[in-house]
Amino acid sequence: MSKKKMGIGTIDINKKFKDQEEASRYAKRLREYIRYICKKYNYQASVMTVISNTKSDVTSLRYVHNGKRGRPRKQLVVMNTYMANVWYKGNFNTDWHIHILIVSKPSYALRNHIKKYVDKNWINIANIREKKEFDISMLNKKKVYKKTCNIKIADYFINQSAEIRFMSCNYSDEDDFKYSLKDYYKEYMKFHYNYIKLHRKNKSLGITMSEEEFIKRYAKIESKFKMIEDYFYNITKEDEEKARKNFLKEIKISKIMENYNKMQNVKCFRAADGSLFIIRRNEEESIF
Repeated sequence: MSKKKMGIGTIDINKKFKDQEEASRYAKRLREYIRYICKKYNYQASVMTVISNTKSDVTSLRYVHNGKRGRPRKQLVVMNTYMANVWYKGNFNTDWHIHILIVSKPSYALRNHIKKYVDKNWINIANIREKKEFDISMLNKKKVYKKTCNIKIADYFINQSAEIRFMSCNYSDEDDFKYSLKDYYKEYMKFHYNYIKLHRKNKSLGITMSEEEFIKRYAKIESKFKMIEDYFYNITKEDEEKARKNFLKEIKISKIMENYNKMQNVKCFRAADGSLFIIRRNEEESIF
């Protein structure tokens, strides 16, 4: 039996929901199904589901103080005003939809189960996109497809989340994952909150921090998050290196073909105006 491989991936769920409540219900059912599959097949998984109605690259989820005492609350803040006001012309909301990020062992087998479940059971939910650009991986015409990614896709999901939930389980006979996606989320939010606080404190005191002092403080607030981020990066390191080599190989082949075609075009052009014949005749005369 082949060894189960740990991996990170997403499921592109091409479904739109009438409101946040409906999307939340379906996301909950999905997490419950994943737990059921993990228990049935002895899988291990860490799952993050995100409910959103915000278009990409506009907002960020941040801790915000409301002026009262106590813990800051989480709020979506418009960070990219150009995208919000110029690109989207102020209308950066879209249909309610679900994002899902999965760290699992095995990687592909669990995502295949999820894909089949959504295709079969969510057929009555309207699609977001009825027509898509051609993609060779979509030739089977399924409504949902899976893809491998690295941990940075979590940042993208978090920063447009109206609701975010987590589920972790381990029904295998192996040790638990060192960190969960919930751990990543918590430290991601802390890191950005403390980073903003560092800048605001410095500004309010009117002190210009030295570069050395800034780097020292930044490293301190980043350390825990960086440790968790590196853990997840290492999961996909091998696959990303393989993808990079394949990409470079394709570029190399493309470049060879491009140069070959250029040479063919040059020869055809020179033959048409007689220059190739003249060069060859001169070469023959020089031999004798």
